[in-house]
Amino acid sequence: MRSLFTLFFIILSFTLCQSAFAISRDPVTTEREFREFPNKLRQSVNKNLPIIPEFTNENELRQFAAQKGVSVAEIKQELRLLARLSLDLSSKDNARYITARKVIEQLDLVAKNAFDSSYVLMLNGRYIGKNKQDFHTAIELYQQAANELPATRNRDEQVLLFTIYEHLGVLHMMLRQKDPALQYLMSSRNVALELADPYMRAHAESVLGKYYYKQSQFGKSLSHYSEAIKHTKAEDNPTQDAHIQLQLARVYRELKSWDDAILYATGASDIYQRLGKETYVSSTMTVMAMIYAEQGQWYKTIDYYLNAQQIDAKLGNYIGQALNFHNLGEAYYKIEDTKNAVSHLLRASEIFESRNSNHYLVYNHLLLAQVYSSLSEWELALKYANSAANIADDMKLSDEHIEALNYSAMALEQLGDFKTAYQHIKLISTLQAKDTHVANDEDQAKTLFQLQKIKLEQSQTKTDLQKTKDELSNSQLVLILSLLILSLMTMLSLYLWRIKKTLRAQSVEQEKNSLLDPLTQTANHAAFIRDFNYYGNTFKTLALISLTDQLNSDLAQGYECNTKMNKQQLTALSNDLGCIIYFIRPGIFLLNFDINVNPETLLNNVRNSLRDNYGDTSLHMGLVSLPLLTNPALKLSAEQHFGVLQMMLSAAVTLGSVQDYYVTLKPLKFASSGIFVPPLYLNIEKSIIRGIIKIETNGHKSDIVWPRWKSHKNVNLSTELD
Repeated sequence: MRSLFTLFFIILSFTLCQSAFAISRDPVTTEREFREFPNKLRQSVNKNLPIIPEFTNENELRQFAAQKGVSVAEIKQELRLLARLSLDLSSKDNARYITARKVIEQLDLVAKNAFDSSYVLMLNGRYIGKNKQDFHTAIELYQQAANELPATRNRDEQVLLFTIYEHLGVLHMMLRQKDPALQYLMSSRNVALELADPYMRAHAESVLGKYYYKQSQFGKSLSHYSEAIKHTKAEDNPTQDAHIQLQLARVYRELKSWDDAILYATGASDIYQRLGKETYVSSTMTVMAMIYAEQGQWYKTIDYYLNAQQIDAKLGNYIGQALNFHNLGEAYYKIEDTKNAVSHLLRASEIFESRNSNHYLVYNHLLLAQVYSSLSEWELALKYANSAANIADDMKLSDEHIEALNYSAMALEQLGDFKTAYQHIKLISTLQAKDTHVANDEDQAKTLFQLQKIKLEQSQTKTDLQKTKDELSNSQLVLILSLLILSLMTMLSLYLWRIKKTLRAQSVEQEKNSLLDPLTQTANHAAFIRDFNYYGNTFKTLALISLTDQLNSDLAQGYECNTKMNKQQLTALSNDLGCIIYFIRPGIFLLNFDINVNPETLLNNVRNSLRDNYGDTSLHMGLVSLPLLTNPALKLSAEQHFGVLQMMLSAAVTLGSVQDYYVTLKPLKFASSGIFVPPLYLNIEKSIIRGIIKIETNGHKSDIVWPRWKSHKNVNLSTELD
């Protein structure tokens, strides 16, 4: 039986350990985290996979997973995320493309189902598009990835398909292929609707807004941004909020609504800076530059482009640098600094050509053709115009093709090649005839824009209102909790106050009782110590009285009778002598006078007071007159005074009981306080021997038996006194 329990415990422990290392990730939540907080996700992945595993087949992967205590599927999941993060703009790793390539190859080795294969194809497309700028090959790989997925998809496959469609739409948009771009972006939105996730829906609407902005259909663009704002939560999704604001800044820039454009660009910049996303900070700088460019403020434009260029150079973003060079070339051309304009445009061309970025190169060569035409450098103008025309023809960019042919025709005419120039002009006419683009009615376009702007503002207002409601609800909850806590604290305070009051009363009572003798209920030794500390300057005479024959009366007659007797004696002494009396122990009383009293007189008065109050006892008294030391700067404690009284009383008791005896002392004027420090009896003995202290008594000094100390056992103090 014990063996079965042991086996069960081992299995249970193993199961718990396995679950403790499990890596659980929801696909939609992970996708949101990838887009919003990539660095946080990267830390999580690096924690789970501190070292990239090396394997050549499924079995080796299984062994690695077993060592980590996780499943093969979870290892694959982390590797996919690592590859995507390596290809993301947030990665600062110089070896990010090497890492991505290595991980993709590892995943390809163990891809065993449609989802695995699709993900590898998507990652390959992303890698080629990012690293090689080969967008056509990237599109083919993305299309293959989409085709790999089944018609009926689970949640992981839906999220993957959403990403594939979005990337395909953006790639076609970059290549100015508007129809397939719109098709894939609409498909991406449809998948977002299937997922029924607000974040994914907002992202899909935002990208559609960007598409229509690129097509100069600003009304539709604002319509989609309005939908995006409706579904996003700015406080939870700051990156998405910043992206929307950045795109809105671009739209309003094109619509020459400068205040709105600057407002949104500044808002986006603030969020990106707070999140540390410098790549997008550069984008906001570029947008701000373009806003000022549209207003003809070229020097401000150049400042913002230079700031963006500085950020892109630090990040190693070559395409970003090339775009900034292009934009700076245009700005310098506008201020007639053609030398700087040509220099920056040529640097941009060099990067675009090395990266196969013909979709950017066509516009750079068009601008170079324009600049060289203005400088009447017709051969160079013709070179770049022809290059732009060829690229535009390949990419089916009709407007750009026509513009390039215009520059080439002008250059050919200036170079005297009228025949070729005429052919170019005829080609321009043919292209213009084929252009089926029909300009929208201007008034209708303006009306549509105003309508969409109102819808956008309504969406923003609703979002702000909902945020305010949420904040109000939170505030109300906090208020209720605060009131509840305040009530509890008040009740607790009252309870503690009552306890404190009770404890204080008990403390006062205990303190009062501590100053009273428990039997006679009269002031005791502790009361003397307290009174001396507070009112010591009023004490003039202290006398310690011993009713020597009654010291054991509490045993002889019982404490009740003895207490009654002592109380009667204390009352008589207090009434007759007018002093404060402290009960030290049965048969010993301490008398405190505020005047100097002669010891002989005091001893007789005590005898007379006790005559009718159980006075059938011998009396002994130790007495001191205060202050003991003449120097007022020297202070003695109550304990030191009491010790002196004890020693004097002890000496008086040794004189016998033939009569009543007292013993007192008087230090000389030059005596120091050192004679009254512990050990007190020893120091007083030494001072008596040295003559620093004088002893007075109504008996014979030689009859006094003083205490003997080990170090003074051979010293006869009585002899010394004689």
